[in-house]
Amino acid sequence: MTAFTETPTTPLSQDAVDLARALRAAFQRMPERRRQRCTVPPTGDAGIDRPVLVEAFDGSDHYAGVIVRGERDDAGAWLLDEAFTLLTLDHGDGADAALVACNGWNCHVERL
Repeated sequence: MTAFTETPTTPLSQDAVDLARALRAAFQRMPERRRQRCTVPPTGDAGIDRPVLVEAFDGSDHYAGVIVRGERDDAGAWLLDEAFTLLTLDHGDGADAALVACNGWNCHVERL
């Protein structure tokens, strides 16, 4: 898997807009120590954060969220075949956010 690119005309879904805002609010409620693990904190703007769906190749698990840590190419795009960290609400703990370590070489990532 390689880094994805998109054009400025790529439309944002309402779900992506809502998720980006909810993740920003949840991020603000996280303990400072956990927030420091995010090298790129969420802005709440889906056009900047660009929410993604990450699914294990075997279909055993999936999360929607925004990437907050990982390797990037020279243009700033996330390298999705490397390890990265996802900020998500898809973990069963209500409105609290969780950080999920993802192995890019073992999952599929698509834009929401």
